[in-house]
Amino acid sequence: MGGGGAEHGHGAEGAHGDFRAKVWSMSGGPYCRPKHWRRNTAIAMFGVFLICIPIAMKSAELEVSLLILLILYFLSVWLWEWLDV
Repeated sequence: MGGGGAEHGHGAEGAHGDFRAKVWSMSGGPYCRPKHWRRNTAIAMFGVFLICIPIAMKSAELEVSLLILLILYFLSVWLWEWLDV
């Protein structure tokens, strides 16, 4: 059991160099440079903004002030007490 793992660069005398060149990952590892990655990133960011800006504008349009809601609530409570219902 136990071995030093020399083939993985764990404590072996001859294990030098960068291990990251041998690492595989789904994203391509540290040396991943997909073709046209800058253009693809710009297109994706433009798409996100194209979707988010109208949503933010509609949200601002539908926004109701908390102060107005509190005033309406307390007025309705006062009215119900005044009517003695």
